[in-house]
Amino acid sequence: MQISYSICNGIFNHTSLCEFHQGKLLLHLTIPFEEKPRSNLPCDNLRYYRQRKQMTTRQLAEKLDIVPATVVMYENGKHPIPYDVAIRLAETLGIEPALLYDDFSSFLAVPYTKALKRLRTALGLSQKVFAQQMGIIPSYYYKLEEGNRRPSRKLYQQICSTLNEINPQTSLLSENLLK
Repeated sequence: MQISYSICNGIFNHTSLCEFHQGKLLLHLTIPFEEKPRSNLPCDNLRYYRQRKQMTTRQLAEKLDIVPATVVMYENGKHPIPYDVAIRLAETLGIEPALLYDDFSSFLAVPYTKALKRLRTALGLSQKVFAQQMGIIPSYYYKLEEGNRRPSRKLYQQICSTLNEINPQTSLLSENLLK
């Protein structure tokens, strides 16, 4: 077995990549660490992992056959990422789907109108009383339960906090409400 030796001719001495210390050549490597999103929101995770894959919003949108503006709205948190789109995005980006959806997206993916109605009836409340306890206008709640309105993230959080006050053991995403 032949071992090759090389002698440094000092060319590296003029760069910041290496230096000689006690007769040994030391290399200085700079490794950039990516800064992960501060929050664990799906919109921040989408932007982070898209940039990590060095993809533009247009490239990502073309792979999913959606409009680039939609991807931008997902990244800015203007629209929740639908559950089925989150699954396709995760496959494209090579990440866990759970990073791109949260409880709110899951709530919208299930028939939330049935979940709201089952929850309200399980608590033995009328639509009007339930809406008043949540602090929303009853006519707006009627439309939510009928499926004529889609709840915002803020309203979902309001429903969850009210539900936690009424009965801490009950969840909007519990199995018995989703059946």
